[in-house]
Amino acid sequence: MEEIISLRFKYTEEEYVSATRFYLLRVSDFLFQLIISSLLIVAGVFSVLLLDLESVTTFILIFVGVIWLLVWLLALFVMPRQRFRSDPKFRDEYSLQFSDDGIQFKTSQIDALIQWSLYTKVLENDRFYLLIYGKNMISVIPKRAFTSADQEAAFDALLRTRLLTHPEAKRLNMSKANEPERTYVPPTEPPDWR
Repeated sequence: MEEIISLRFKYTEEEYVSATRFYLLRVSDFLFQLIISSLLIVAGVFSVLLLDLESVTTFILIFVGVIWLLVWLLALFVMPRQRFRSDPKFRDEYSLQFSDDGIQFKTSQIDALIQWSLYTKVLENDRFYLLIYGKNMISVIPKRAFTSADQEAAFDALLRTRLLTHPEAKRLNMSKANEPERTYVPPTEPPDWR
């Protein structure tokens, strides 16, 4: 008989914002974008101060760097809070049931069975699990919703058997002490060094 793991919770704004920021900093190319925009700004300022160049190129470097930086800072600090406040689904109480068949999502507006094959990655920290599907699409499972350590361990085992067995699925940025190290499998063809 399969075990069904039932969770009930209601998101808090801070929890959703924190989960979104954690996702953006870990999974997306946010840090790369931050470095590139900072380098553009530094290059523009450097060319003005040290090389005494006041050209259109210098202005464009600084302008593009600042705009790029602002877009990513908005994505990190403003958009998650705005999305939480504007989407009524985040005010509902969630009732989730995890089983071998999938995840049964129930709220006052949603009643759906989600197949495990939808999810491709799992990200975890000390506060929540993030089940990732698509680009910037996440299901946040707060750890506070688990009623016991045994229930969370059963959930983790279910993730291993149902989600992490798919070829494209992977667990990101986590290492469990009891997990064996994956052995290196060399590629079938040598790299192209041209």
